[in-house]
Amino acid sequence: MYFGRIPRFSPSFSLNDALTSARLIARPPEDAPKVREFEQSFARFIGVKHAIMTPSARYAFYLILQAYDLGPGDEVIIPGLTYFAIPSIAVTAGVRPVFADVGLTTHVLDPAAFEAAITPKTRAVVPTHLYGTPCDMDAINRIAKAHGIKVIEDCAQSTGARYKGRRVGSLGDAAYYTFGLTKNMTTLTGAMVTTDDDAVAARIRKVIDAGTPAALARSRKEAVVGLAMKVATHPFVYPLTLHPAIVLGNKLGEDPIHERFGEPEVLYKELPDSFQRNRPRAVQAAVGLQQLARVEQLNGARSRNGRFLDEHLAHVPHLTVPSYPGAAEPIYMSFVVHHARRDDLMAALRKRGVDTTTGYMNDCSDHPLFPEFRRPCPNAATIKAEQLHIPVHPSLDDRDLAHMVEAVRSACLELGRSA
Repeated sequence: MYFGRIPRFSPSFSLNDALTSARLIARPPEDAPKVREFEQSFARFIGVKHAIMTPSARYAFYLILQAYDLGPGDEVIIPGLTYFAIPSIAVTAGVRPVFADVGLTTHVLDPAAFEAAITPKTRAVVPTHLYGTPCDMDAINRIAKAHGIKVIEDCAQSTGARYKGRRVGSLGDAAYYTFGLTKNMTTLTGAMVTTDDDAVAARIRKVIDAGTPAALARSRKEAVVGLAMKVATHPFVYPLTLHPAIVLGNKLGEDPIHERFGEPEVLYKELPDSFQRNRPRAVQAAVGLQQLARVEQLNGARSRNGRFLDEHLAHVPHLTVPSYPGAAEPIYMSFVVHHARRDDLMAALRKRGVDTTTGYMNDCSDHPLFPEFRRPCPNAATIKAEQLHIPVHPSLDDRDLAHMVEAVRSACLELGRSA
């Protein structure tokens, strides 16, 4: 029986991952060997010399800035459309974030906007491969090289994506990833830095190795949540449990998923002590190794689903679908469409059993946290107002995709008639 109820995401976390987590939490082994094994495997996967596991992506970014001796008086160019934690951490490091606009439908850093934002104080740029879409790295690297600027790739949503056949994270001077429960691969909590720079790798590893091991309680909690979400988003369970809860929450002006995985947007005045008390553990690395073994399969399913949506939603009235820089091979971490009546479209899709979200990305170029760094990024502003994430996760089957396309088409036509 087809229930026609489609969750916005489905975790990559599996029962096997849960069993591995339980075993290593119950009897924790020495951390270093398993962590090093995961780091070496990840480095080979990306195609770089070094991979260093870190507690979080924001801390990874901070450590990269420190490793390149960036601080007061230096500027780093960041896409206007990004997660608040990245410019916040730049401020914490004493670096001035300079926002540059993104492509209206690619959602990633516009090379021309990057070049226009360069000043004599610019020391680095952060091309963010947002929603699993690689940036135009040839253009960005060419501009950066001409100005002596370090290229720090943000791969938080793009593990495994390629540009001209090379994986993101191997295209700049350094890169960072994150492996939270909602990402295309997870280590429960944790992140990674990749680089070919021996000195940068050594500086970051020295800091990480000096930290305090993470409490296993957090991994235990995330494993329980991950398994619960896997069960709750199962096709036979979701229509009867999580979907009604989301519908009820929306009627009350809340989003249960956002409440669980979102966080308050704050400015880090100083580096939180907790960053240095979360050195990665063997259990995270073990889950990461299992995830790494199947990330290509999961990404392949995402790409298949994304290409289907590209084709079948391309000509829906009043809907704008994403585009991709030339030579980019996206993994479709998200499939983000635009609609002038985004909130109405979201409500109409919910009635048709398709759960959607406006996501966590913000127009940080005009954000209350960063008033002194405001800089016009009109495309980022438009995206923030109009973006809607259509499900594209690997658990979708052909019936789901057909149902979703028809739901989007009929909802857009209905909204067009009522305009």
